[in-house]
Amino acid sequence: MKPGEETNFYDPEDDDNAGPAAAGADKDTTVTWTASEYIEHQRGVTWYGSLALATLVLAAAIYFLTKDYFATGTIVVLGIIVGAFVGHKPRQVQFELSDSGLRAAEKSYSYNLFKSFAVVREGNLISLNLTPIKRFMPPVSAYFDPKDEQKITNIIGEHLPYEERKPGAVDRLSLRLRL
Repeated sequence: MKPGEETNFYDPEDDDNAGPAAAGADKDTTVTWTASEYIEHQRGVTWYGSLALATLVLAAAIYFLTKDYFATGTIVVLGIIVGAFVGHKPRQVQFELSDSGLRAAEKSYSYNLFKSFAVVREGNLISLNLTPIKRFMPPVSAYFDPKDEQKITNIIGEHLPYEERKPGAVDRLSLRLRL
């Protein structure tokens, strides 16, 4: 952050976000919860058939445009990998948010790795998204129960600035394709 730059830290005392902390109750400094690591979508034979058809059409188009067997084979292999990946069921992950950072299963993330956080609503699901400082570090997401939102935002809001964010184009596409 640059000198003189205004921060938009989450304010648990704000009237719009009044919770136990605003009411004068003791603030919890740790929240733990268990959630799925990603959204599981039900896919039938039609979905897998569409994936196979799209993979073959794309591979054929690449072959006719480039006459390159390697590129064509790569498209087919990627289609197989996508089909195998989406067939896996998400595991349940234990999350812990405290004053030292976020722990997701065996991984721990310190707040100094992130520049901001957002709470993203996707239908009836809510996720905490942490935006990393490093360019090539992927964002960290954690789904949580809506009843825990106040506790989670109170803790993380003391350490990171809040950034209003909606699901991006890739997120909307993956939801639409049920990836």
